[in-house]
Amino acid sequence: MKTTISAILLLIVSLSVRAQRIEYIFATPGDTTKNYYITVHPEGEIIGSLILLPGFGELPRQTLIESDIYKFASAAGYLTIIPALGDWSFFYIDSLSHQRLNQFIQEVFEKYDLKEESFFIGGHSFGGTMAVQYSQRAYSSKSTLMKPSAVFAVDPPLDLERLYNCMTTTNRPTKNPVSIQEDNYVSNRIKLEFRTDPATNPSFFWNISPYAQSDKEHRSIKSILTLPLRIYNEPDIHWYIKNKSVDLYCINSLDSSAMINWLRSLGNSKAELILTTDKGYRVGRQVRHPHSWTIVDGKNLIEWMNDVAKGKR
Repeated sequence: MKTTISAILLLIVSLSVRAQRIEYIFATPGDTTKNYYITVHPEGEIIGSLILLPGFGELPRQTLIESDIYKFASAAGYLTIIPALGDWSFFYIDSLSHQRLNQFIQEVFEKYDLKEESFFIGGHSFGGTMAVQYSQRAYSSKSTLMKPSAVFAVDPPLDLERLYNCMTTTNRPTKNPVSIQEDNYVSNRIKLEFRTDPATNPSFFWNISPYAQSDKEHRSIKSILTLPLRIYNEPDIHWYIKNKSVDLYCINSLDSSAMINWLRSLGNSKAELILTTDKGYRVGRQVRHPHSWTIVDGKNLIEWMNDVAKGKR
């Protein structure tokens, strides 16, 4: 965004939903295709803030449909903010996307007078990847970014080298049409945005990935050795084989388990891997899908956040 979000806010629409006030803030009046955000206000005093990042190709209003996290956050006193930092093609993992998120967080902190010590961030899919990337940058030395108290991610691809290789490999029995379209788009977008690939420049991908299995020093995770972290996965391999023709090597649970394992071995006892069974489905379409917001128990997540805020985690 060439101008700041605060400079282009033209319209605010407020809705009353039970005890919550849901506010839409648009860059272009009524345009829910890009550059807007949703704020869910608690009924009473704001005790903290939660930024939820939608997955790739998703927009904030879809997150309201697919997740109940904001309902429990609002009931507990958290201000929930769900941004669309671009349009559906916003890529999350490149430097321009990071700059937009940094700017957005700075602006909403000023707008709503938020406090760093009660700030949480999380996301789904690439949104989860971005949430972890942001936290790693915030806790790196000399960073001036707002530091979250904790971070969570919902089935995020964390090892971008592994992701790219899975999307471009020919060593798979079949690919369904949806997988072919998605794999081609994301792998080509990676090459376009970064102007390289893992075979040409593996160390580049070690640096941009929240976790890199082939980096023997595991440098990317060392800035968050004290940060409370939760990663949610539903590794329903039978579903993935039947519906996507992929095996364990090509589902995000592989990255998550490895990252949590290394974090804990390096001393982060606050790193947690949450695995679920038969919870994943797309609410809007009423179809089974383990790569979904619904694998998160919203009530339990907010209880975890409250414990972090109280120093119990």
